[in-house]
Amino acid sequence: MTANKVSVAGMGCVCACGNTAACAFEGALSGNALFALPAGRVESTYTSKYPVFLVPPSEYAQKPADITFSQFFFIKAALQAFEQAGISPQQLNAKRVGVIVGASVHPSFHCFPIYRRWKTDKLLEEDITALRAYLASPLAQWVSRYFGFEGPFQTVATACASGTDAIGLAKNWIETGLCDVVLCGGTDEVTQSPYVGFIRLLVSTAQRCRPFCKTRTGINIGEGAAALLLTNAQTAKQLHLPCQGYVLGYGNACDGFHPTAPDPQGRGLQKALSFALKEAGVRAQEVAFINAHGTASQANDSAESMAFNTILPGVPVWGSKGVTGHTLGAAGAVEAVLTLQALNQQMLPATVGFTTPDEALHLIPTTANTPISARFAVSDSLAFGGCNAAIVLGGKDAA
Repeated sequence: MTANKVSVAGMGCVCACGNTAACAFEGALSGNALFALPAGRVESTYTSKYPVFLVPPSEYAQKPADITFSQFFFIKAALQAFEQAGISPQQLNAKRVGVIVGASVHPSFHCFPIYRRWKTDKLLEEDITALRAYLASPLAQWVSRYFGFEGPFQTVATACASGTDAIGLAKNWIETGLCDVVLCGGTDEVTQSPYVGFIRLLVSTAQRCRPFCKTRTGINIGEGAAALLLTNAQTAKQLHLPCQGYVLGYGNACDGFHPTAPDPQGRGLQKALSFALKEAGVRAQEVAFINAHGTASQANDSAESMAFNTILPGVPVWGSKGVTGHTLGAAGAVEAVLTLQALNQQMLPATVGFTTPDEALHLIPTTANTPISARFAVSDSLAFGGCNAAIVLGGKDAA
């Protein structure tokens, strides 16, 4: 089935529950993650304080001053992916290497301090130079140049579906012959805009989030990055690259229901899930689990439950944001890495934070770390603007 499929040669991850893919999965199993106030990182005049899921400061102590946290996180994750693949970026010079990076905050808001000064007529001379540099260097282009690649690049900004869409597009680039290898994934950081924005949308909570729980009170945003090195079978064989798993199917559907709320029936997500399963040639009964978007907002968990009960009835559901928070544009990529880790370790983690079933959802997520044997899993993302994306992943033994 997977002889000509797109394989994952290496992957990396930096988030609140771990500084590598392996460590992040251990954090998912244990429930340990850095959940704290973003002191020194974000200014807020709100009386209520809203903790977030943060990358531990020790992980970015060496960040150069001239790059953003989002850039730094992604480079760390990408270097881990190359290391796991046993190859350096320079060894890929003879190959057609593409770069696709999903992000939500970084493409839109990391010039916020410049904007604030502009609004108060306090724009600095150096702000003009910084703004021009920003406009001239989209995230994926910057990553491509950082590693010396000369292939195509694309920054995906489909809000919280960005990371999943980046992986799906990377799969398409390889299958259509545009690239031999694609470095893909997602990255985002906690900044003023998403922190205040989600508070103003009345979906943030000061408590640790509880995906699919009856007592859920809202979203915790988070930060981090994940990178996956995808390749075709010929290149993997030629370069003796290992296999960490497969990207088997991708589906995307935009229902355009509302600028910030999902379709209550999850109709766009149903289509995205159906497209991904059909492309993968995988039936619902062959799926070990779904790594849900699971933000713990009332509307999201309800819409997702409707879609899952329709397209993937009875399939176990894991809400991994209980240990990562909502990492925005990075979420789909972080969850893809955690999903592959679960398939390869044959262990499905509990949904951290879940305590009480919600009868209205007709869905109870994982409540304990549970052994699994099936080779396939689904990861999905919902986003502002009605964007919905899903991928079907296979473990390294799925060939």
